[in-house]
Amino acid sequence: MRIYLLSIFTVVFCCSVSAQNDNLPEPQKNIYLQLLKQAKLLHCEYRFADAITVCENIINSQIAASNILDSAKLQIVISENSRNLVNYIFEPKIAGKQKVGISNFINVYDSLSNGHFAPHAKSMLMDADEEKNLPLVFYPNQNSNNADAIYFSSYGKDGKNGLDIYIIHRINDTIWSEPALLETTVNTQFDEMYPYIAEDGKTLYFASNGHYGMGGFDLFKSAFDEEKGIWKQAENLGFPFSSPYDDFLYIPDNNNDFACFSSTRNCDNENVYVYKTEIIINPTYKAVENYEKLQQIANLDVVVENDKEEENECVEINIEGLENNEDYLQMLKAARYYNNRFNEIQKSLDSLREKIYDVENEEQQNIEKQILDKENELFDMQYIVSQLSIYISKSEYDFITKGIQPTLTDDLKSTVNIEYPVTNEPETNMETFGEKMYNNIRLTPCIEIATSQPTEQDMFNFTVNEKIIMVHDYVLPDNLIYRIQIISMADDRKIESDFFKNCSPVTTDLYKNNRRYYIGLFRKYVDAETAMKQLKTLGFKDIFISAWNDRETITLREAKNMESKQKLPTNKANSHTEVNKIYRVTVGPVGVEKPVIQLINEYASGKDVSKIINSDNKIVYNIGNFTTFEQAIYLREKLIANEITEVNINEVTTK
Repeated sequence: MRIYLLSIFTVVFCCSVSAQNDNLPEPQKNIYLQLLKQAKLLHCEYRFADAITVCENIINSQIAASNILDSAKLQIVISENSRNLVNYIFEPKIAGKQKVGISNFINVYDSLSNGHFAPHAKSMLMDADEEKNLPLVFYPNQNSNNADAIYFSSYGKDGKNGLDIYIIHRINDTIWSEPALLETTVNTQFDEMYPYIAEDGKTLYFASNGHYGMGGFDLFKSAFDEEKGIWKQAENLGFPFSSPYDDFLYIPDNNNDFACFSSTRNCDNENVYVYKTEIIINPTYKAVENYEKLQQIANLDVVVENDKEEENECVEINIEGLENNEDYLQMLKAARYYNNRFNEIQKSLDSLREKIYDVENEEQQNIEKQILDKENELFDMQYIVSQLSIYISKSEYDFITKGIQPTLTDDLKSTVNIEYPVTNEPETNMETFGEKMYNNIRLTPCIEIATSQPTEQDMFNFTVNEKIIMVHDYVLPDNLIYRIQIISMADDRKIESDFFKNCSPVTTDLYKNNRRYYIGLFRKYVDAETAMKQLKTLGFKDIFISAWNDRETITLREAKNMESKQKLPTNKANSHTEVNKIYRVTVGPVGVEKPVIQLINEYASGKDVSKIINSDNKIVYNIGNFTTFEQAIYLREKLIANEITEVNINEVTTK
């Protein structure tokens, strides 16, 4: 597996090289190209003002080729955007980071409980996706809040706007709606990739190199406007999550406590950094102008808590005059500590109560026990905090009214253990994030895209193509119809679309809790028989032709009798004999190196074949007889598709 990464800088620079002005002397071209490269390097070092100055010098020279001028102007826009984005920033708390190869970077993310990543289902691929390297798709679990929608990136039908984000909606267990393109508030004329819908179903995270950003892929989010039923204008997550490098795949956890995302900053082409950051709801923003400070923040170094420093940090004093009272300071520290423990236990308890509904019976009992233990611990913490609060308030009152300095009694020390507070919760070792791999990338699930209602011509046109027509519980037309039944199985079982080997059309019906699958729809028995021979060469076994008349099943003998009676009677007044037509296909002359006989056996199995070697030592094949012109045309088209161009159809009249 490869990751899809393409920086807009790469596009700009390659265009500059490939579209050089021939009128400009080669040495001057190289000078300006080097200046453009220098501007990009300055930009990547967060020296945005310097990058702008270099580009302005290129423009002011009035000598550079037009394509170089365009690249310089674009670089100015990107650097100006970046300068604006770092006007007000905050320093996130990075819980962990890991450098990993691009082939499995998603498995470094925290374990995903609401779904998994996998390649595109074959049915989701569109015309312009063929042989393209596409980013992986997130498939939600059926018990997820977002189980009925899948967001994915695709080049669409023509690929003119690069990668765009599409959505498909669930119709039933395996059938999904046709892909729908998201609004221009999300998609641009450049690339959007790695969409991820948060558990609230209203926040879409994705990467784009087309929106207002710092260059390369930036991280964005868009909120769904439920009243208008559209996605709002995408917002950049801002520096340092977005950077001049490629940043992508932002995934918050279900509790909105932490998020993981990836970036190519400080990496070579074969690796990326995966970061885990604490989500801060109301961060404190500040302006940073020094590029060295920006570089430091952009490194996203892991924050390591120092317990000793925390113990010695200043405690906020409520009453003046008690700054040096050690017993009073210890009481304040203990109160703060146990209050924090109370909040942590409450948060853990809420998480367990949510989790209990998503697990099996045995694990449910284990969680119930954990909940009971947490509730008891929560009660103990609440009592300790209450006792401390009462004693601190009384000590402060005695000091203000009587001048008595606070002291700790032995009973209080024994009750709250404030000299050596111990946590029962093991602290997370943030430095080990990413060392454990999770199974976040799995197999592609069965995704079947519903097609628009096919016409009768579509249904009666048996083909073997990449795109198949499949209609469940198809309502048969009136009169006589033949179908080839290929399999029957319980309705609750799933069948992969690859099973049909690109044969079309596929129809189904339900009979006594079994779903029967058919390939092809025919008006004539001979056409159904020809198709069945082809299906057998493709590997289908135990298949047979079935017949219907006015949507009721009939025997093949009845069908053949009906079909023969549908022929027009001979007009004895105008002719004494019935005139019939048959068709033969002539192939050649062709050289012996062409695999004609193999193709004839594949597409006209059972037909008589004769061959003649002419004076030029080349071969002419005659194939027949075909009772309909359509059968002969089918063979001709297949041969031409395989570069056998010397094919003719001959009509033979018989009496």
